[in-house]
Amino acid sequence: MKRLIGILALTAIVLAFAVITGFPPLRRLFYLLAIAILGGYLWAWFGLRWLEVRIERRTPRVSVGQPVDERMTVRNTSFLPKPWLEVVDLNDIPGHHTGRVVGLPGRGFRSWRVQTLARKRGVFALGPLRVATGDPFGLFRMQRTYAGQQQVVVLPAVVPLPRFFTSSADLPGEGGTRFRSHQVSPHVASVREYAPGDSLSRIHWPTTVRQGVLMVKEFDVGLTSDVWVLLDMEAAVHINLEEDSTEEMSVTIAASVLHYYAGRGLPVGLAASSMEFPILPPERGPLQEARALEVLAQVHADGQLSLAEAIARMDPWLTRNVTLVVVTPSASHAWVGTLGTLAQRGLRQAAVLVDGSTFQQAPGVGSVGPASLAPLAPGLRSLGIPSYVLGKGDNIATALDQPVAEHWDAFGQEPPRGEAARRGGRA
Repeated sequence: MKRLIGILALTAIVLAFAVITGFPPLRRLFYLLAIAILGGYLWAWFGLRWLEVRIERRTPRVSVGQPVDERMTVRNTSFLPKPWLEVVDLNDIPGHHTGRVVGLPGRGFRSWRVQTLARKRGVFALGPLRVATGDPFGLFRMQRTYAGQQQVVVLPAVVPLPRFFTSSADLPGEGGTRFRSHQVSPHVASVREYAPGDSLSRIHWPTTVRQGVLMVKEFDVGLTSDVWVLLDMEAAVHINLEEDSTEEMSVTIAASVLHYYAGRGLPVGLAASSMEFPILPPERGPLQEARALEVLAQVHADGQLSLAEAIARMDPWLTRNVTLVVVTPSASHAWVGTLGTLAQRGLRQAAVLVDGSTFQQAPGVGSVGPASLAPLAPGLRSLGIPSYVLGKGDNIATALDQPVAEHWDAFGQEPPRGEAARRGGRA
């Protein structure tokens, strides 16, 4: 832009002197400058015409560690060559750089593929595709956008667990609660009027005859051993250091536990005490797991409720024979007492503790995490609640294979984990 303003100013000065003096070389210089300006504009304008731009986005949903995959194709439909085109996919995925400069001959095309490993969970935007060009003198830069914007959901990583705490007998059909279900089951909860999209197989004909309008059945999951995963997202107890944080480890643990129980055919529910406090009632099947992972992709440690308050908020769903798995970095004794109250009501429980003391705190970032989780051991052990403790860098599958709280007394203190454990030779 500065160059264009300078050339326009020079052209105006040359024109003024040419008119005043009538000197022929000045007139010729003015014509030359005018032709350069007009020619540069037309060059840039024609550079963006007769283009076909196509982008194939093949991964609308990926997990952390999997590639975001795109293929871009730019085709020149005219006989005029296009010496250079700058093609950039405008996205906000960390590390996903798609910019490229290409030249196209007449009737030619270029196609290339871009793959980037997703490093951060969340919902991100891909597109639109920006194509820019200019003139040889650098006076004009023009751009157009093609295709549309598309969301890509980066799901949290899921670690396959060979073994983990299981609910009573680890079989469906033992609990005492009922929840409304989108799936067909033997248990009819109620009937309602037919709505477009309802399956004809759900029509309840006796009620339809009596009412004179189409009525369909609604189902619930019946008596079941429901599993709830409660993820503590209170801002005050987490150490947030981008990818290396208690928040990311907690989300990965919750996703792995959900995957473990869903794979065993149990109804799984999810709650996260973030600002929005999403609650996903228990359901069976891969669709429920997909919904839960999508929720986990969007939660952040921005909640204001303590874990004890979050458990109290979950109370209507925590009935007898429900299994509750708590994932938290909190070292507060208040939530341990709340679990004790639930244990008296017949709930099976497990606690997965993320030790914030093994995460280095950057100056001025977030709040200081718990100094030690060892003081929680006696209370959890007295309640018969299996406990798992993970530090920075620990292998999640190994750490969740066996409860560790009962070993704290043998150490006389909290056993080493994370970096300290590896330095001491502990796997």
